[in-house]
Amino acid sequence: RNLVECGVTKKVEAAIPPDRSFALFDETPENPTVEGVEKAFKIYSREGCDGLVAVGGGSVIDSTKAVALRAGHPGPLSRYDRRPDRVTDAAAPIISIPTTAGTGSEVTFGAGIHAESSSPAMNIGSPHLMPRVAICDPDFSMTLPVSLTAGTGMDALGQCIEAYLAKGNNPPIDAVALDGAQRAWTHVERAVADGSDKEARWNMQMAALQGGIGIHKGLGSVHAIANTFGDQGYNHGTLVAITLPGVLRFLEGHVGKRMTALAKILGLEKGGQVATAVQQLNTRIGVPANLRELGYEMENIDRAAKLCVESVFNRTSA
Repeated sequence: RNLVECGVTKKVEAAIPPDRSFALFDETPENPTVEGVEKAFKIYSREGCDGLVAVGGGSVIDSTKAVALRAGHPGPLSRYDRRPDRVTDAAAPIISIPTTAGTGSEVTFGAGIHAESSSPAMNIGSPHLMPRVAICDPDFSMTLPVSLTAGTGMDALGQCIEAYLAKGNNPPIDAVALDGAQRAWTHVERAVADGSDKEARWNMQMAALQGGIGIHKGLGSVHAIANTFGDQGYNHGTLVAITLPGVLRFLEGHVGKRMTALAKILGLEKGGQVATAVQQLNTRIGVPANLRELGYEMENIDRAAKLCVESVFNRTSA
C-alpha cells in the first residue's frame, strides 16, 4: 500500500493504454501469505483480468506468481508446494517491475508463500510462473527507505555470493554472480547514503537481478537460516546480512580458491578477509549485529535449528 501512497504505482498506471482497464490490489503483506494471495485472486477473477503486473519487492512479486498460478489452477495452494509438475502453462502471464533491489524475484520461477505470517513458507515454483518481462528501472526504487535499502541490498550481495560458492559446475552463472557481487559491494553503501543516487540504484537493481539468475544454480546456508527466522516476521534481507559473515567464516576451509577469487573481486587481499569485511559493511550501513538486536528471544532455538538443517537450500551449499 505504501507504493500507492508515495505515487510509485501512478507511473505504471500512466503507461497503460487508455483502452485497457485494470484492477489494483494493494494489500500484500510484508511476508506473502495464502490469505493475501486469495484476496488478490478474488479481485482478479471478479474483474475478469487476463494478466498481472507486479509492482513491488519480493513479497509482491512472489504473491503475484501465486495469483498467476491460481488463475489457471484449482486450489488450494498447498497442492503445489514443492510440486512443479502440477503447474501448467494455464498460469496467467506476469510483468514484473521491482521497486527494491534484493531478491531478484523478477527473474526467478519460485515463490515462498506462508499459510500464515508466522508459519514456514510453502515453495511454489515452475518455469510457467516466471515473469514474461522484467522492467528494472531505478526510478521505481528511489523512494525505498534507508533500512530497506540496506537490507535488500545485502540480500542481493548475499545471493550473488552464495550462488558463486554453491555446488555445481556452471561457469556462466558463476560469472554473472561474481559481477553482481562486485556491483552490490561497490554500490550498496552509496545507495544507503543517498537514495537519489541513480547510478547506485541502477547498479543495485542489476546486482539483484544477477542474484536472481544465480538462484538457478543454488544458494546455501545463509538462506537456510534467513528463511527460517523470516518465518517469524523478521525482514529477510536484514537476516541475510546478519547471517552472511558467520556462514562465510564456516565455509572458508571448504571452498578452496573460490573464496580467494571472491576476495579479489571485492578488492580484498585474502579470502579470509571476506567475512570480516562483510561484517564491517553491515555496521557502516546500519544493519543490526545479531538476532538479539532484532528482538529475537531464544525460547524456540531448538526448533529453529532443526528447520535450518532441514532447509532445501543446504542441498546446494558449498
